[in-house]
Amino acid sequence: MVRHPAERWCRLRMSRREFLRRTAAGLALPSAAAILAGCGGRRTAGGGGGEETPELRVGTPGNPVELQIFDDNPPIADGLDPEAGPLRIFNWADYFWKRVLNDFGELYGVEWEYVTFYNMEEAISKIETGEADFDVFFPTIDVVPGLVARKLLQPLNHSYLPNLENVWPSLRDPFYDKGSRYTVPYTIYHTGIGWRTDMVPMEVADLEAMENPYDVFWNEDLAGIVGLYDDYREALTVGLLRNGIKDVNTQDPAAIQTAQDDLLQLVDLVDLRFTIDGAYAKLPEGVFGLHQAWSGDMVATPYYFPAGSDPRVARYYWPGRGPAGGTVGNDCLAIPRNARNPVLAHHFLNYYCDFKVAMKNFSWVGYQPPQTRVDPEALLGPWNEKGWVDGYVLDTLATAIVYPEDFEVGLRHVGLPAQADQLWQNAFATVKAGG
Repeated sequence: MVRHPAERWCRLRMSRREFLRRTAAGLALPSAAAILAGCGGRRTAGGGGGEETPELRVGTPGNPVELQIFDDNPPIADGLDPEAGPLRIFNWADYFWKRVLNDFGELYGVEWEYVTFYNMEEAISKIETGEADFDVFFPTIDVVPGLVARKLLQPLNHSYLPNLENVWPSLRDPFYDKGSRYTVPYTIYHTGIGWRTDMVPMEVADLEAMENPYDVFWNEDLAGIVGLYDDYREALTVGLLRNGIKDVNTQDPAAIQTAQDDLLQLVDLVDLRFTIDGAYAKLPEGVFGLHQAWSGDMVATPYYFPAGSDPRVARYYWPGRGPAGGTVGNDCLAIPRNARNPVLAHHFLNYYCDFKVAMKNFSWVGYQPPQTRVDPEALLGPWNEKGWVDGYVLDTLATAIVYPEDFEVGLRHVGLPAQADQLWQNAFATVKAGG
């Protein structure tokens, strides 16, 4: 059963959503390009099956990469007993259910500590400088190549990870880390369109029938109630896809300019606003009627509707299954090289890959795990008038469920070279400044 609404999100600390808001506003942080910088090198085979010279290997869906394993940073040996703990977890705030951590602690007879970070730069800095040591880390996939090249993660020993077989095959062997040498997948999502039918009178079929569903944002009748994410990659991607440009990692100045110009037009046409909480919080409040949306955010929307209102007016559509295209994404877990409890950490990664554990965490986090046993129809449930969903996903939001096939057709954002990344950031800054 889905977690009760009051316990879903604590806003006193910076969550992953809040990080994205500050990043897009220019308050936080370096791009993935900056984090990846300085990791170049040539590949040299080393003794014992490892390698000696680090190189930066950035994969794409069309060019998957196998990350290096180094002679001086090998996997742990087979058959070791887990350490006594405590297990130290380094993650975004409010991105893992504490009850699931308690279950792990009881199972292994250990304590756990949950330490949060504000942004990826801070997280990597603490790991790199040794300011703090952690056993489990939640990096974004775009920084994984740089972390491996800088030997900040330890390779995984799959003899401790039999539950990895429960994960979708495509994410057991992801393009950014073939063979899951350093990571296991955590949650999955896609980026689509969320709306309220009482403010924007249309259904999913209406968007499916459009030649390009992204045109829905350019409807001047919706002026004042339209929003996009305050995230330079996500927002500009709408402009790209509206113009049939499916390279969402483009380094072409002309393509980026096209996206910029379209968003500038949109700002004037509908009084566009950029937010990070517009989909999951402000849409339920009626501040927005239409907003760019992550599927996991839409799953959470029923718990943000005011008491007594009906969340069944919320809808979601992902254009990725049609000709217009759409993006998909996932987060992951890894073990830092300097982990004090690496065997226990392997057991935790394996624990999370257990079907029941992953689904229990899903019931609170709202972001779906890539579990092969998931029956999409079984996730759905009706709205209980007492104030919760009798299931994982409200039945009127069935389109927010992510399928394995979505990762076959969906487009993926990956880290950009610094120069190209700056083009994207400059374009978005121009849009937000109104030209």
